[in-house]
Amino acid sequence: MKDNKSLPFDDSRSEDWELGRELDDVAGKYLYQDCDPSTQKILSRCGWYLSSFFEEPTFVITCNDQLTNWLILKQLMPLAMVLYKWFKTAQIRIYPPPGEGTFLEIPVTEVPLG
Repeated sequence: MKDNKSLPFDDSRSEDWELGRELDDVAGKYLYQDCDPSTQKILSRCGWYLSSFFEEPTFVITCNDQLTNWLILKQLMPLAMVLYKWFKTAQIRIYPPPGEGTFLEIPVTEVPLG
């Protein structure tokens, strides 16, 4: 008869996840500080965070309304330039307001950096 004992819980994975999340939070704050004041003002109207839990570091932005979504799209170049300084292969993922469609994901290498 087969023994169906489960493997012991590996607490180190939980700790690794927590440390990764803390690193993302700190890096996100530095990225925000690197943005110009107009980009910071627009980001303050959104939900945003940096995540390293995707295939590549991803700056996720959620827009509450159509105007904010449009303003974020107009700031793609400055956002991409800041991200590119930190991560050469990062993505920007922009979520439109609820009910307005699906997210847009853009690699920073595909945004004209001037």
